[in-house]
Amino acid sequence: MLKKMVIIFSVVFCSGVHAHIGDKIYPIYEYSAEDLGTLFPLDGQSLDEWKDLMGEPMFLPTDLYQHPNVGDGAQYDPQDLDYKIWMGYNSENKHVFFAIERYDNVYFGREYAGSSPWNYEGVELMLDGDHTGGDYTGFANPDWTDEEKTLNNNRHAQHYITVADDLSGRHVSYLGAGSEWVNDVPYANGGGNSIGSMPTKSIIEFYVTPFDDLIWNDPEGSTVSDLADGDIIGFQISIPDTDQGPGMDRAFHTLSDQAATWRYADRFVDARLVEISNGVREGDYSEIRDRTPDQANKGIDMAERARSNKGRRSGKAAVVTDSWARIKASLSH
Repeated sequence: MLKKMVIIFSVVFCSGVHAHIGDKIYPIYEYSAEDLGTLFPLDGQSLDEWKDLMGEPMFLPTDLYQHPNVGDGAQYDPQDLDYKIWMGYNSENKHVFFAIERYDNVYFGREYAGSSPWNYEGVELMLDGDHTGGDYTGFANPDWTDEEKTLNNNRHAQHYITVADDLSGRHVSYLGAGSEWVNDVPYANGGGNSIGSMPTKSIIEFYVTPFDDLIWNDPEGSTVSDLADGDIIGFQISIPDTDQGPGMDRAFHTLSDQAATWRYADRFVDARLVEISNGVREGDYSEIRDRTPDQANKGIDMAERARSNKGRRSGKAAVVTDSWARIKASLSH
């Protein structure tokens, strides 16, 4: 039976924690392996199970920045691109779960043929599980040999890219060596699908594993991030919108509003991992996002109390905006 969880989503302001970028800490909530099992198979056909389990989305386009200097620099227009994002984690399997439901007036994801996935309406998720920041690519030290560059690329933070349409069935990739095991179970899995045209609805649902020390040719010697309750991790989300052709960005949506996050993990934002199995999300997301620092910190106190709450309460479904409803309705005609 699918379980509904209503969660306190509070944007918590940093206090005594070394942040990556910005003054916010975004809570990512834990779900049990049993609850996450209701999401399978990850085939991109529907996110009903995600909505049933997690409730309202964690992010909307208004929570991300539209970079004015990338591509055409287009700002958010729900008639151009709209989406909803859900996230969660599991400390037992050390996985971060992610799903996006996207509506795009011009969609170039179906042209993807297995290379350069960042050019094909994908979603980029970057993770710094041990919160160390820094240059996580093979360019960090100019004196490295080619072998050392390969060894250290994506070693201490990982850059994952996912696409809805992938004939190989993989859907999940990452920018480092060892992809044959890093992108495969038990470390990663996912699915996607797209339907319709002008607009196109696409779905991507997946899980990946953050590593403190990813040794590309030694899975057993690699160190998976612990993902313990209360840990602060770095993460970043980027969503390109290519309207003229693959790689030709009309807009580039990013959570941190920083350049070169593909290289520098200290340009990610922060997330606090919250172990909560019987929590309560209070209020509408727009109200919660507008909280003052004192109000936000109260949200964490409520989350702490909710950990020991043995009752399960149901919440109201997310309010759908008129623009979102119009786009979805157009797909049915």
